Amino acid sequence: MKRTAAGSSRSPSSGRRKTAAGRSRRGGRKASRSLSALVAELVVQTYFGRVLLTALLAALVIALDLLVSRNQYDLFFIILGIEMIFTAILLWLKMLLRHE
Repeated sequence: MKRTAAGSSRSPSSGRRKTAAGRSRRGGRKASRSLSALVAELVVQTYFGRVLLTALLAALVIALDLLVSRNQYDLFFIILGIEMIFTAILLWLKMLLRHE
């Protein structure tokens, strides 16, 4: 077995130290994640999850517009139209910057 510069008896191919039980410290247990973190990751990473999040976000925006406009439908449609134009501009800029 080769000796390293520090004079330890570790093998050069394995940079891991053994614990008293013979297990390596690096290969220990994976950090347990909560159920809500796993569900959130699943929702964000799947196509269906992204569509669901988009639909929920659109419903939330429409509900907030109705609350702000106090059931005055002409004001509601003006606010919604401005938001749609703003969203279209943002998506267009995102697509334009992604292709460059």
